[in-house]
Amino acid sequence: MSIMDYFAVRIVPRMYRGKGALHPSPTGKLTEMVSCVREYDVNIFFIRKGDTLIAIDAGYKNHPGLLQGCREIGVDPAQVTALFLTHADPDHAGGLDMRQTNPFSGADVYVGEIEENYLTNRYHRKQIGPIGLKNSVVIRPGYRLLKDGEVVRVGELKIQALLVPGHTLGHLCYLIDDTLLFTGDCIALNKEGGRCFFALFNYDSQLNIRSLLALKERLALSEIRYVFTSHNGYTDDAQSAFRHVDAIPDIRARGFVFDDTAPYDCFAEEGG
Repeated sequence: MSIMDYFAVRIVPRMYRGKGALHPSPTGKLTEMVSCVREYDVNIFFIRKGDTLIAIDAGYKNHPGLLQGCREIGVDPAQVTALFLTHADPDHAGGLDMRQTNPFSGADVYVGEIEENYLTNRYHRKQIGPIGLKNSVVIRPGYRLLKDGEVVRVGELKIQALLVPGHTLGHLCYLIDDTLLFTGDCIALNKEGGRCFFALFNYDSQLNIRSLLALKERLALSEIRYVFTSHNGYTDDAQSAFRHVDAIPDIRARGFVFDDTAPYDCFAEEGG
């Protein structure tokens, strides 16, 4: 197991247990078009419109609950036409790792052109003193690179890539049909609204804040029906999702709980 994988599935659960930081949506149908599968602390999203089926992110490597979760929501991952990665972290891109069976075998894979630097290890994911931590996911060649603002049409769906650097330098959000916004790991959401994602995980939290403020100005928030985060559920109030994006939750503060409705430990309470 790589250092990055060990951190994701061993260290994070211990550090964030009882802090209410991680509260993904349970596996199920979220809206008329959007369903999700929960893997530990993260969601894989599936968007269906007519005969078109796409996915946002691919979850963990070899997660034992993926196929069962897909059956619960009536999705065959092999029928996904296109899969869009928000970024290359192992909890988002691990399901595409070429050292495992690919459950999304029929999908064209899209990733940001800057984010590709993590897949090729030209960028370190995190620098800890003199040690640079490399990304742990290896994806088969043939994926397609996206520029900021680029629009892709897949069947009946319009997908726009929006560069929001900070969590990683190439992190993308996706705006689908101008009304559904998938924010990956740039926003942490609770009942008070959205904030900058947790500092421990970010490459540069101040950059993330600047990116979110710019994204807020860039979007027509009044036209967005839903905002989906990867680790903190979703909301039908786009204004609220951007309400506190200039603030970073102080998860290290004694007694601090970000979301008092979140599971005590997502990794131990996956069905919750």
